Amino acid sequence: MNSFKEEIDDAINDIEYGVENVELILDHPFSEINQVAVIKVYTKDNLELLIKMSLVDGYSIIEYLNKIKEIQLEQQELDLKKSFDSLPNLLMYYSPEFQKQFGMKLFERLSNIK
Repeated sequence: MNSFKEEIDDAINDIEYGVENVELILDHPFSEINQVAVIKVYTKDNLELLIKMSLVDGYSIIEYLNKIKEIQLEQQELDLKKSFDSLPNLLMYYSPEFQKQFGMKLFERLSNIK
């Protein structure tokens, strides 16, 4: 079984292609909880998301910042109680640009299957 650090690295590697930047936050209070990591994601939709990764509870948003106020999300407020089984699923739900990048990456991978 993978260590929690490997799980974190895998989660980050799964989304790097479709976001502006992603980083692990080591000094966040949630990071002190056993088997919880905090990841900061800057999307191509100009959202800054602080995401809690837990082996027990999955992925959820702790905080967010919409850097461009003119861009309206489908929901005015992000649901901070919603939990996801994977980081890509969370981002596809909240970031239309990540969803588009995910679709292109999937098409690319499927096109390479012979």
